[in-house]
Amino acid sequence: MVNLEIGDKVSWIEPMMVVPHPEGKTDSDGVVLPVLRDTKRTGIIVDGGQFAVVRPIDGSTPPTRMPNYYDKSIKSDKLTKL
Repeated sequence: MVNLEIGDKVSWIEPMMVVPHPEGKTDSDGVVLPVLRDTKRTGIIVDGGQFAVVRPIDGSTPPTRMPNYYDKSIKSDKLTKL
């Protein structure tokens, strides 16, 4: 197991995350349909331990004065150090 420290960049597989349809299929109003897929995500470790707290790097901005809004708690053995 890799030693993970605060500030390390990591990746993990997010199971069954909602993403836009890969073929661009739409409903009757022209809105792209969502589908569930396992996706690879990246983030930065905010707090370590058996369950590390990871802040995803996806371009979304958290609400004002709530930097931990999108943080996820992920089991450390599921993380891969980049």
